[in-house]
Amino acid sequence: MSRKRRAKAEAEIDVGAFADIAFLLIIFFILTTSFVRPLGQEVRIPQTETPENREVDDQTPSVNVTANLIRFGETEDSMADISLDALRDRLFQMNLMNAEDQDRMIVLEVADDVTYERYFQVVTLISDAGGIIAIVEEN
Repeated sequence: MSRKRRAKAEAEIDVGAFADIAFLLIIFFILTTSFVRPLGQEVRIPQTETPENREVDDQTPSVNVTANLIRFGETEDSMADISLDALRDRLFQMNLMNAEDQDRMIVLEVADDVTYERYFQVVTLISDAGGIIAIVEEN
């Protein structure tokens, strides 16, 4: 006697409701998400001026940043190597917070090989001291 095997009925799950649930969850998370304003450093950059209005001042303090060296001075001849801590001290001694806008400008020249972290440290330092950053860009 041979027994016939009975074909088992396969159970099917209705997946149509899963799409509805996923859609509702997406809407829920979009509506309940709070958007946080990213933290950063507020930096003042001087307004551009037309060439006829621009006053060239050789006494404007400059900071030159390379991968392993920071130079600071008011003229090309007075540029000297300086550490970040010494730069901070010099900038705060200049009392930039209480100076007029044209006297607060610090020219910043950055080499191509400088890391973003080092650049950000110098920019933050100048901004915290009250300086207005003028970025030099090569053409």
